[in-house]
Amino acid sequence: MSELLDSIARIAAARDVLALRQETLAIARARGFGGVYFLTPIARDSREGRVLTNVGFDELWARAYRWHLHRVDPLPEIALDQSVPFRWSEAPRLRELSGEEQRYMAILARRGMADGLAVVAFGPGSRVAMVGLGLHPDLASVGSDTTLELQIAVQASFQRYCKLIAPEFSEDTVLSQREMDVLYWITRGKSNAAIATILEIAPGTVDTYVRRIFRKFDVTDRVGAAMAAVKYGYVIAGDYRRIAGS
Repeated sequence: MSELLDSIARIAAARDVLALRQETLAIARARGFGGVYFLTPIARDSREGRVLTNVGFDELWARAYRWHLHRVDPLPEIALDQSVPFRWSEAPRLRELSGEEQRYMAILARRGMADGLAVVAFGPGSRVAMVGLGLHPDLASVGSDTTLELQIAVQASFQRYCKLIAPEFSEDTVLSQREMDVLYWITRGKSNAAIATILEIAPGTVDTYVRRIFRKFDVTDRVGAAMAAVKYGYVIAGDYRRIAGS
């Protein structure tokens, strides 16, 4: 218990989103989880923008999730209904899945993500987040005590996240899902023309999204946008370095 309290204290003292993510990851990995993803905010309408931060899971899945798989992922909605941690494999028991949702769960299995733990967290202003924990060598051995520790840590982490972004991250600066998609590829060093090809939209449309991102983040270039993406937890710092180093 003292170890958990020390971890919570470090979470509460995190000075930025990157440090906060690292502290949360450390707690998960200390309990055997090799992969963690952060999904915030979540809502019943999957068309609302979701920030996915992926550490350890298959990158092809993460790219496809940001692009279109978020529309058919049943786990966030189940998390909203359950309000307590649950195993991904329990999804068909917890709710009748549509054909598209069943195919999504099959995709997870093919990408080495057949099972894991979904943990929901609640913040101010009715904000809700979900953390996915997976790649555990023996998930069946994760008992109720460990699950409770993870739930406490995730809740503390999301509370700190909301406090960190609150002073600067108002409703006017929240990105749409498509803006998040464009921002993600900016942090990967892609040009507007390349982003248009990847997302199958017109180059002029990408230009519009980029201008909106710059305006919302109050930056004037792609490096500033990438730095803001790290600051607000949209990407891990390594993605930003692709821009800073170019």
